[in-house]
Amino acid sequence: MIRVLLAAVCMVVLAASSLQAGGLDHLKAAKTAAEASNADEAIHLFTQAISAGDLSPADRLVAHKGRGSIYTAKSMIADAFHKRDDARRLRDNAIDDFTAALRSKTDDDELYVARAQALHLNGQYDKAVADLDAALKLKDSLSTLMQRAASNRAKGDYDRAVADFTAATTKDPKTADLDGWEPYNERGYTQFLAARYAEAAADFDKAVSLGSSTHTGDVLWLPYQAAWLHIARAKAGQNDAEELARNAGKIDLKQWPGTLVAFFLGQVKADQLSPPSSHGSSMGRARDCNLSFFTGEHALVKGDKAEAARLFVRVREVCSIHTVHFLAAGVELKRLGK
Repeated sequence: MIRVLLAAVCMVVLAASSLQAGGLDHLKAAKTAAEASNADEAIHLFTQAISAGDLSPADRLVAHKGRGSIYTAKSMIADAFHKRDDARRLRDNAIDDFTAALRSKTDDDELYVARAQALHLNGQYDKAVADLDAALKLKDSLSTLMQRAASNRAKGDYDRAVADFTAATTKDPKTADLDGWEPYNERGYTQFLAARYAEAAADFDKAVSLGSSTHTGDVLWLPYQAAWLHIARAKAGQNDAEELARNAGKIDLKQWPGTLVAFFLGQVKADQLSPPSSHGSSMGRARDCNLSFFTGEHALVKGDKAEAARLFVRVREVCSIHTVHFLAAGVELKRLGK
């Protein structure tokens, strides 16, 4: 992710207007550092360029936009390692940079989107939505629409999020580098959070139907999709025995996360699903996150509220705060009176 954002920074810097001595030299050097994925050096050089005081308004905008983008990228890495205070500080810096850039160019949809991303990741969802509203007025964009839907979902405005995801299903997914199943899947998550489980199941079913052909050989995709679909159907009171068995036939039930589907089928017990020590690895935490969430939902379906609550608390400890698992666990704990 950071390499993608740094590459975007390079494109921004290359678009700088005139070349001149002083600040522009630092700006060009910042571009070189960003191109080499040297984030800290790039930030230092962008700062020098801004501090030089001789940049044109257009080049100063480029410097703020470039530095802000790197701050956001670094914050996402900090989040991955659960360094939440560091991540928030980096995003505060990014927000300041994007705000400075917007003072000189108020009609740049990309700046609104960039600031909205940092605001969203910092949990400032109302402000993120306001920026995304502004961006969409300037330019109709599927990726911006999806981002606004996600921000509305995170703040609990499920109806507006569903409306945006529904609109997204009518657009060409290639314009946002998406697969056609993704808007349905995201709408399914939203319906699930809103406790509209039949609607969630229908969306997850559609996502599986649309996405299976593009995920042949992906050992992670179908097991997790099947798990979401199964839990949604169970909470909707729907019998999915045949569907679950059919999906299981396409999954290696002896390897994680296929063992999760085997658990739903009653072939293994919950204590046989315990992941090995993650040793702080992001992959280990992701597995622990999914395990805790889905076994928590399973316990809730079975009526074991105490075990469900224990597992949902675990979800809030190990999952990234930006995952739907984290959001859903919070919703479930609130409904359980915890």
